[in-house]
Amino acid sequence: MRPLANIFGHLIALLWQCARLPLFVLLLTLEPVVGVVVGALALLGVLMAFFWWSMWVTHFHFALLLGTSLGLGALPFAYQTLLRMVSR
Repeated sequence: MRPLANIFGHLIALLWQCARLPLFVLLLTLEPVVGVVVGALALLGVLMAFFWWSMWVTHFHFALLLGTSLGLGALPFAYQTLLRMVSR
């Protein structure tokens, strides 16, 4: 049973290596687009949160929009982590 598990482990490692390089190239190609789009959405969300907050809209969830926008601002760091994980 042990040699079969060893072969299965090597097969999984080989499949990961075959899928890793195209995924890395795709993610690396999309990195500038993701950075600009996510950064623009984060900035727009923060500006809209403060705009609606300054208009004193009663049913507006300020903390939710601001938190979502700040989360979008942190998304490029997660993207970089994913790139580093796939590149190894």
